[in-house]
Order: sequence, then structure tokens, then C-alpha cells
Amino acid sequence: MNNLWLIAKHEYRGTVFKRAFILMTLAIPLGLAAVIALTIFVVTSGENNLPVGYVDQAGVLNATRQSLAPTPTGIEIRAFPDEETALAALEGEEIQAFFVLPSNYPNTLQTDLYYLQEPPSNDVWGDFDNFVRANLVASYPDEMRKRLIEGPNITVHDIVSKREFSERSIVNVILPFVASFFFFVATMSASGYMLQVVATEKENRTMEIMVTSVTPGQLIGGKTVGLLAAALTQLSIYVIAAVVGLIVAAPHVEALQQVTVPWAYLGVMGLFFIPSYALIAAVMVAVGAAVTKVQEAQQVAGLLNMLFILPILMTVVIIQNPGHPLAVFLSLFPTTAFLTISMRWGLGTVPLWQIGIGWVLLIVTTIFMVWAAARVFRAGMLRYGQPLNLKAAVAVIRGD
Repeated sequence: MNNLWLIAKHEYRGTVFKRAFILMTLAIPLGLAAVIALTIFVVTSGENNLPVGYVDQAGVLNATRQSLAPTPTGIEIRAFPDEETALAALEGEEIQAFFVLPSNYPNTLQTDLYYLQEPPSNDVWGDFDNFVRANLVASYPDEMRKRLIEGPNITVHDIVSKREFSERSIVNVILPFVASFFFFVATMSASGYMLQVVATEKENRTMEIMVTSVTPGQLIGGKTVGLLAAALTQLSIYVIAAVVGLIVAAPHVEALQQVTVPWAYLGVMGLFFIPSYALIAAVMVAVGAAVTKVQEAQQVAGLLNMLFILPILMTVVIIQNPGHPLAVFLSLFPTTAFLTISMRWGLGTVPLWQIGIGWVLLIVTTIFMVWAAARVFRAGMLRYGQPLNLKAAVAVIRGD
């Protein structure tokens, strides 16, 4: 056991201090920081506090009713008697834009907008829309007028998972997809290191020297634990960067203020992450032990990776119908369960039975694959310079 931890420690240090690992680990947080900085810059620099004007040819608007409408931006809405006066104010940069309501409004909903270079922001559009609504419902009782101005606020309550979905929580729907990407990058990069380590050490015959001091099980286990620790280190950096990014960006982006910590999602993903990683690592060990050159191992692994990234290719199907039979199948299939359940989580309920069966199948498959990889690994060391084809690998696993 001591040998296993020594190998794990050596593999962890050798991985986290590699230039490629450092660049991959820092690239995403730095990219996230750049996106957040750009978002804050666009939001703050794009603010235009000039008033918005309107020309009411239908005579349905009253400027004094602006106080009855919610105006989150606080932009003044100014009336003009005709288009010529409003156009002169626009050209003189007294206003940022002005709307023209035709004489037959609201029988027709066509409204013209005039601006010089940039149209008003969506928030300004919303302010003017609320202002028009306040005028159209001015004759109604106060409570009814307030409800009509605010409009519907639909919240979907999932009675199975006890979760709620609404327009205000749209960020919480997107987060599982972002988290899936982070998990995917960290897991696949670490498994790629496992493939490279096994294939390289077999190619230069250092593997044969190492097994004189440790057992093949200790060697594989130590490398797997070390690379798992490296993957968790990478994920921890991603999580810290994401949390800091949310804290910094939330005051400037209203949608981010609705983000809540998805503890249930994190718990489920924790259950699936370690066995999924072990499954990928076992596949890479088997591939690295079966071939004779690193290049051959990378080619074979590229094809096998399709079994793990298939949910990403099926994103459109999963988004359109999270309960589609294909999505259910991918949730149960061992290599795709992790990513599929993660992606479906943000769109609705993943039934408990699917999570349970998917996890059990993943555990059973992982145990079998680790056992099979160990047999292929031992056989591969005895066949230096001779690759194991699929038929021979199956025979080794069967013990023939």
C-alpha cells in the first residue's frame, strides 16, 4: 500500500507541474476572467442616461403617468408635439431615441423608433413598454393595473424533484451545462495523461523495471489515484474561479443575482464523477497496454472517446426533449451517464430510478473494466513489441 501512495504522489507532482497541465488549468479561469471583464465593460460603458422621447399621434399617452410604471433604469420619458421637434432634440443629443405612435394606435401596434447610431438598450425598451401599458390601463383599479403592467411571472414547480424553474432562474438552468464542460475537460485531460504515461513507459521499457519493485495493481492504482488528485485539483481551481467570477459580476449583471448553489446537483455529480473517471482511466490503461507506440494509442483512444462525449453531440435532442428515449438510454449507458444526467439536470427532473440504475451500471462496468485492464496490462508487458489485437485482448480477459 505504501508503494501505491508513493507512485500516486510521484504521478501527481509529475502531472500538475507539466507545462501543458498548467496552461490548460489557467486557460479557462483566465478566459472566464476576460469574459467577465468584457461583460462588465459592455454593461457599464453601454449605459446611456439620456431621456427617451415619444411623439403620440394617437393621443393615448400622458407623461404624468410615468410614475405609475416601473422604470428600473430611471430613464426620463419625454413627450414631443411632433416628429420635427423630436428629431431636432435627437440630433442635438438631448435624447437618445424617440418613439412615434401612429394616429390609429392601438388598433395597430406598429410603432416607429428613431435613433442616431445605437438603439436604446433592452431595459430602456422595457421602461417605455411599461409606460405605454400604464397609460392603456389607467382607468382600471390600482391592483388590477399593477398586475397588468407587471405581466405574468410563470414559475414551474416540479413535484418530483421539488425544484422550481422560472425566467428569473434561467442562469441555474445554464449552470449544469457549464459545469458539464468543466468536468469533461478535467476528466478527459487527466485520462489522456494516463494513456500517455502507460503507452510511453511501455514503449521505452521503463514499465518492466518498475514492476520489479511494485505489483501491476499498485502501479496502476497509484497512477490512477495520482491523476485523479490532479483532476480534482484542476476542478477545484475551476470552481474557485467560477465562484469569484460570479461574486465580481453579480452586481453588474442582474441575471447572476438569482444564482443559487445547486447542492443536489453537486451531490449527484459527485457520485458519478469518481467511477466515471475510473472507467475512463481503465479504458486508457487497457489501450496503452495493448499497443506498442504512443501514436497508435492516441488514435485508438480518439475513437473510444466518442463513447464518452456522445451526449455533447446529442445536445440538441437533450435540450428539445430531456425525457426522450435516447436521452434516457444515454443516462443509463455507463460511458455516457455522467454527462447526460448532468445536462438533463438543468432542464427538468431526472427520475430517481434512472439515476440509481445508471449509477449501479456505471459501478459494475467500472469494476469489470478495471479488472480487465489489469489483465490486459499484465499481458501487454509480456508481449514487448507485439500489439494485442481485439481478439487477443478478449482471450486475455477470458483467461484463455
